[in-house]
Amino acid sequence: MRMLPALIAAVLLAASSGAEEPFFDASSLGEAVGGMQETGRRIEARNALPRIPPGSPEAHALYNSVFPHYAELCAVTRYDKKGAEPGGAGGHAIMFMNGAEIDASAGYPRLRLVPEGTDLSGADSGVGISVNKIFANVNWVAIPGRSLFFHGGLSPADTLDQASYDAVVMRAAAQSWFDGIRAHDEILRDKPAAMPLKEFMVRRAIGTDFALTFARTAHCSRLPLSREQLGKVLAHLNTYNENAQKNGYQWNGLTNNCSHVPHNALATLGIWDAKQILGNGPLSKARAVIGSGLRLAVGKTAHMSFPANSFVRLYEAGNTRPIDDPQSAFADRDVARTMKDGWTSTGPGALIVHYPIHSKNALFDPGGEPLLASIPAFWEKKDVYQRLVKDPPAELTDLGANLESWNRRYQAITTNRRDLREGLRLAETGKEREAYRDFYSRFYADAEEQQRLAETRLAEYRRATSTR
Repeated sequence: MRMLPALIAAVLLAASSGAEEPFFDASSLGEAVGGMQETGRRIEARNALPRIPPGSPEAHALYNSVFPHYAELCAVTRYDKKGAEPGGAGGHAIMFMNGAEIDASAGYPRLRLVPEGTDLSGADSGVGISVNKIFANVNWVAIPGRSLFFHGGLSPADTLDQASYDAVVMRAAAQSWFDGIRAHDEILRDKPAAMPLKEFMVRRAIGTDFALTFARTAHCSRLPLSREQLGKVLAHLNTYNENAQKNGYQWNGLTNNCSHVPHNALATLGIWDAKQILGNGPLSKARAVIGSGLRLAVGKTAHMSFPANSFVRLYEAGNTRPIDDPQSAFADRDVARTMKDGWTSTGPGALIVHYPIHSKNALFDPGGEPLLASIPAFWEKKDVYQRLVKDPPAELTDLGANLESWNRRYQAITTNRRDLREGLRLAETGKEREAYRDFYSRFYADAEEQQRLAETRLAEYRRATSTR
């Protein structure tokens, strides 16, 4: 501290003088303390992590450099074209994944992991998928790159008018994204005779399957994954299109919609139970509605699926599971299940990301928020949803703040270690005691490893931001 020598000298001088004056001179002491505080502020400023604007290309690239593999499940607002009837109240669900690419050799939409060792840190890295009810022989289509998937390749400075809209349509029609995809006959009856089939498909898909922000705002929950975990997600997604190639695809808003697909793909990782996809008949629909209520009442996953709820649930899986002490973690079925597989879904990097509707927009109005299933005092999700879409804390939107928060959290977990005997006393059988003893050891081994990784990621973040 620059004023510390002066403060020490003043104290020693007063002590040796023998004078009956105050031991400290108030003005000197105030100056010294003020100097120390200023020095402390400078040190804090020097050590503070840079804050990158959330949602910016720089923020995406920085995140990709720290977490190269992840899934981003999004609920998007209603489609509301000027002068036309608004789209459905349920909104739409999509999923974006970094570390995946389109397998162009399949002849229909199919995904695979990018080759090992590929640089995934680019802001435009990744691929998005979207289910569309117009499809007859596939379940979903895949679009490469964050910019095309979310923004249709337009920059925020561009104006979205009919000319720019049509230009994006024609560029998309020149790509192979919709190759091998057939629409239902009732949809094809609306195709103008002179319009090429691929252009017709693109015009039906834009604003829903790609260029999302032309017509909608996307609210996304991001979950970091390992390369192996992402491979499981992709393998499950591929089964939907494989089955549709053989048996066709029939969308249904209650029993088989756009949010069933990403939910079940992530369920392969054990973060939650899968949803059963039912048929299209009236009995299946009744079973979906009645069965969902009964399953919720006993704490199970409902068969019905809503985009907004899927968004909230992935946020909860990434941020709110009880992982701070072994007793709470052991009692939580989802945490215990993932820890058995060697990981926990709640951890660093589970951010909330927003992609707002294109601002310079002559074609679309901001649509309403998607329908959210919420039961007050029993299964309340409305307040959580509103907080996430309107005012999420920095720890959920800023990677630096998130990493700092999790580093502190892991330090607290490992420092305030619970006594093994506390949990053993709660076990009712010898089998439960043995299970808890094993879980306890794995819990703290994982916490120590996660603390080490948190410190490593913080160091990576500092290095990355120091060069920007």
